[in-house]
Amino acid sequence: MRKSLSIVTILAMAITGGSILNAGTVVDNNTTKTGNGEQKEVKIGVVLPLTGPIAAFGQTSKRGLDIAYNSNKKLKNGTEVKIIVLDDRGDKVEAATAVKRLINKDGVTAILGEVASSNSMAMAPVAEKAKTPMITHASTNPRVTKGKKYVTRACFIDPFQGAVMAKYALNNKLDTAVVITDAKQDYSVGLSKAFKKAYTSNGGKILKVVRINSGDKDFNAQVSTIKSQNPKIIAFTGYYPEGALMVKQARAMGVKAPFIGADGVGFPELVNIGGKASEGFMYTDHFNEEAASSDEAKSYVKAYHDKYKKTADSMGALAADAYGMIVSAMNQCIDDKKAPTDKECVNSKLRSTKGYKGITGEINIDKNGNAVKSAVVNEVKNGKVIYKTTVNPKIR
Repeated sequence: MRKSLSIVTILAMAITGGSILNAGTVVDNNTTKTGNGEQKEVKIGVVLPLTGPIAAFGQTSKRGLDIAYNSNKKLKNGTEVKIIVLDDRGDKVEAATAVKRLINKDGVTAILGEVASSNSMAMAPVAEKAKTPMITHASTNPRVTKGKKYVTRACFIDPFQGAVMAKYALNNKLDTAVVITDAKQDYSVGLSKAFKKAYTSNGGKILKVVRINSGDKDFNAQVSTIKSQNPKIIAFTGYYPEGALMVKQARAMGVKAPFIGADGVGFPELVNIGGKASEGFMYTDHFNEEAASSDEAKSYVKAYHDKYKKTADSMGALAADAYGMIVSAMNQCIDDKKAPTDKECVNSKLRSTKGYKGITGEINIDKNGNAVKSAVVNEVKNGKVIYKTTVNPKIR
């Protein structure tokens, strides 16, 4: 654990451009002040899986966060924003531990993270108990915010995403399906449930539910089951490592039915690992730079291209939006003559977000802390991810 924290310190220094606390300052819980009492900085804690099995999620989130942070490091009253990034290695126990450290040791005002729903659900009770606002940029399971007063999200939830998957499949006359569920991931279990409900209520038939486990490499038994069912479509609700291997092995065994997934497979690794077998893989997502039309989105895409020389992905854009929402909430607190470190104020402003002009579209937070926003549908074509369509929230 000591080794892990030393890496974290380096990350924190790299992203803030220096040490977390400057010489001559004193720490007063969640504010940093000079000797005359003037507030100089506010701290935001970030928890991401920068290493481990879903490291691509965390790494691309951090890239988007870097873009947002470097373009907006100060609040409207001149207070400097500092961000402290911890790597939980994609582990729910470490995710919860990271939040405790950020709140109790580092004195952050708000938490950004995690990516995986299981990890965010481990973090949420800690933030809730400490009455510290937490915003997840990418955890879509409804249970992440259920019954919580201090947990918000910048992404849509699985009931909407599952309905988008189902509607798209049925609109293309793909009315029999096998559903693949990762039994170890709350995200996958919840998304499967949402897809099945929307699919069957609109005339589709579920032939079989096939279960896998995160970390599995050999899917021959599951593929044999899928092949025997002869579905018109395969709904994969897990993450990209298993999704890429699954489609590759399915094609090798002669399964021709198209795959449809969700944001969990929306990474270059789907194509890098799956190769030609990933051709035609469709999935819902939060963002596609081809559909970027707002000034905010266009500016972000340009900055991303200039810095990283690659396509701007949804996970980075979501992290940038979550950071922007926190900063916006802090600025609103300043407008109300309150300190940007006032956790109750920041939380209230986050939970009442309406019409926020984000990179991934307009964001409105409902009474449960969930973002109501559009989704895009992408498809792998000729080894590249192409934008197919945008689906708005008002669907059955």
